[in-house]
Amino acid sequence: MKIVLKSETVRIASTLAAFFMALPLGLKGLTGIFVWTSPFIMLNSIIILKSFVVLNLLGTAVLLVVIFKNRFFCRYMCPAGFCCDKISGISRTKVSIHKKMPAVGSWLALISLAAAFAGIPLLILLDPLAIFHGTFSILSGDLSFVTILSLSGFPLLLAVNYIFPDIWCSRICPLGGLQDLLTDIRRRTSRLIRRKPQESDPYSPARRFFLASGLGLISGFVLPKLISPSRSQYIRPPASVEPATFNTLCIRCGNCIKSCPTNIITNHTDYSDLTSWMTPEINFGDGYCLETCNLCSSVCPTGSITHFSPDAKKIIFMGSAVVNYKECLLAHNKECDRCMAACKYNAVKIVPASRLLLMTPEIDQKKCVGCGACAVICPTSAINMIPPLAV
Repeated sequence: MKIVLKSETVRIASTLAAFFMALPLGLKGLTGIFVWTSPFIMLNSIIILKSFVVLNLLGTAVLLVVIFKNRFFCRYMCPAGFCCDKISGISRTKVSIHKKMPAVGSWLALISLAAAFAGIPLLILLDPLAIFHGTFSILSGDLSFVTILSLSGFPLLLAVNYIFPDIWCSRICPLGGLQDLLTDIRRRTSRLIRRKPQESDPYSPARRFFLASGLGLISGFVLPKLISPSRSQYIRPPASVEPATFNTLCIRCGNCIKSCPTNIITNHTDYSDLTSWMTPEINFGDGYCLETCNLCSSVCPTGSITHFSPDAKKIIFMGSAVVNYKECLLAHNKECDRCMAACKYNAVKIVPASRLLLMTPEIDQKKCVGCGACAVICPTSAINMIPPLAV
């Protein structure tokens, strides 16, 4: 007997799966894995980093399918689109002004991808999966008004669709626009191969590609020069790419925050550094960066945190530990060697001090990776973790 799955059934299943994987449930490598299915995020990442990891195959598979089945992702997989459709369905708004709005999704997709070639994925934050998953980061850290307001993109998206039904999916979404563009190119290529006359269209793919790509390239070259470099220093997750790329490539999905077993990754909320707003940073409280863990790199869908193996952590420098000897117990002639015992990288040694009969901890900055184990274990909080550029 042939089993036929309805589109609605598949969409409900996909949305439930996306919700489940977006929650901070300790799913380890499966945390937020749905983000990897976005071809828009995948292409921006590959263009910027010029690298490909195994999980990028998910986005690649979807990309190949949408070439032959228009809006496949929207019709079967997108949790944000499904929720927007439901909200639009219950809306009683009769205003149809937005229907006269041109569909800009394809333009936004082209602009972002072209800008990525120049070094900045301009509109990657508009990906619906980035918006969807970012909101669930609220549940994985300390709740504050600033955090809730900053990560409320998905509720805002639903509110906009209630006021203007279907406006996001049909007019704005760059992921949907990318699918439309690929389908359009495939159809026109097929016509060309079959030598059928092309339909008259003032906004043909060639002209659209030229205009949007030009705008994207110009934006990619000009905008980084207009943005002042960040002056604030903070510790990022291990193997993070350089700050300028990190701030623009990170989609604030919160996967690294949700997956961190010691809960030391939080959202950056420094008002003086808006380019890094809501990106992940390390705050050592009751935990440190485990020497056996690489989850933050495994779940990062954009490559902002470069994938690494646990064995590589001994050469990945997050920062450095600095001892405040005024607070150190050894400097007060009291026994303690907790920092040396906690260090898994043999970066801490107890050596004779300049004062007679005293011993003090000495940190080898060539071995210290900034994991924070010594700072967390220190009974007097005499060890501070310093960002790499501040050492």
